[in-house]
Amino acid sequence: MEILPNSQRALWPLLKPAAALGFVLYGGTAIALRLGHRQSIDFDFFSETSLDLNALYSQMPFLQGALVVQQSPDTLTVLVQGNEGAGAPVKVSFFGPIRTGRVGVPQFTADGVLLIASPDDLFATKVKVLLQRVEAKDYRDIAAMLSVGQNLERALGGARCMYGYTFQPSESLKAMTYFEGGDLQSVSQQERAVLIEAVKSVRNILDVEILDHRLSIDA
Repeated sequence: MEILPNSQRALWPLLKPAAALGFVLYGGTAIALRLGHRQSIDFDFFSETSLDLNALYSQMPFLQGALVVQQSPDTLTVLVQGNEGAGAPVKVSFFGPIRTGRVGVPQFTADGVLLIASPDDLFATKVKVLLQRVEAKDYRDIAAMLSVGQNLERALGGARCMYGYTFQPSESLKAMTYFEGGDLQSVSQQERAVLIEAVKSVRNILDVEILDHRLSIDA
């Protein structure tokens, strides 16, 4: 919790209904909560079921006063303005249905507020997202996960299992050591060294199986 900016901390208790609605926290904030390596200003919630906007707005009344940035059958993204002095608006997104399944078991935060995706699932989604955008934060997240001992060969296997033919491990590895474009100049030399060494060490992509097609667990 300490890694969260004030605006996210203020919103935190209001997000508790998300788990009961079948949502699991993914993305940079989920990784930051596990590792404490950087601040992330978004909350990204995934569910394997279709979005039920009525349930979301009913169980999370703060959404009613939020600015809707995107709304479609499978996405709701809003900006939530905190109280005066709480900091910048917080972007909160709900995505569903997500059909990838999961390769690990999500866990509740120590205070029981949010359900956070497993380290294996977070790593697998990160190696996939490198093929979709060029942002330094993704490289920082991967370097941080590698630095605490997470296995890149398993992450690649998890992504291949979850995303099938749409994920090419070789392209992800290539992107992981290519530091041009976007804001990649801000990736530190230490982070680059961690990434390059990890890519050089890959010998085999591990066989990983889907553990459950449900992203969430029973509360």
